[in-house]
Amino acid sequence: MSIYQQIFRKFYSEKSGKHKDSWEYFVLGLRVYQWLSDNDPAYTNNLSLDEILEAIDEIFDIILSILEMMKSPGDLLTPIVYYANAFVNRAGIKHNQLFNLLLTSTIVTLKFWSESAPTNNKMMADIFEFPVNDINLMERRFLCGIDYNLQLNQTQIDNFLSKINITSALKDSCKQFSRSKMSSSNVNIVSSSPSSSSSSSSRSNSIQKISSSSVNSNSPINANSFSTTAAAYTHPTPIANC
Repeated sequence: MSIYQQIFRKFYSEKSGKHKDSWEYFVLGLRVYQWLSDNDPAYTNNLSLDEILEAIDEIFDIILSILEMMKSPGDLLTPIVYYANAFVNRAGIKHNQLFNLLLTSTIVTLKFWSESAPTNNKMMADIFEFPVNDINLMERRFLCGIDYNLQLNQTQIDNFLSKINITSALKDSCKQFSRSKMSSSNVNIVSSSPSSSSSSSSRSNSIQKISSSSVNSNSPINANSFSTTAAAYTHPTPIANC
């Protein structure tokens, strides 16, 4: 394990799950959920809002750990999502591109806004075991996708946050839950009630399908350390061409 991976792991273990009560954190998570709902409905229709938000929260934990490691304020999470939103509006997004998109936006945001330690693509590639050429390519595509427009002020941020439709996201989630329950009822109508142990196992398997796995102290940090099914949010799927 490299020194950068060790340092990142330390910050990740301290940050993980610490910000879920933040209102802004929740609102930004809903904005990311809406990207997937709009651009990858086949994915969101098969999972509950809570399950998807849990996975998004874990990606946010990774981003906040990077910010802390780079001695940058956690408030940069909002510009990170803002820039990524501009990219999604132009190029769209699929669930298996989400981690790469937000990681790339993090790198770009740090380079533009951070006044602390300089951000090095090679260091990021080392932490997540990406080829550095892939990081460079994703950065170029991302900047092209947002027309290199990184100027941002508080009014723009406030407008962005105010336009996140929380009610719509929750309504969509309820509709999906209803469809899922109806489908489940049709399948299980003649079956006996599951035992508490099998129900718990089913819940665990459902979470594993979409959420990033916790960092295992015995395994190296790489792109797939944060996903358990077909690299659901991570490399090697690139962000789209602009």
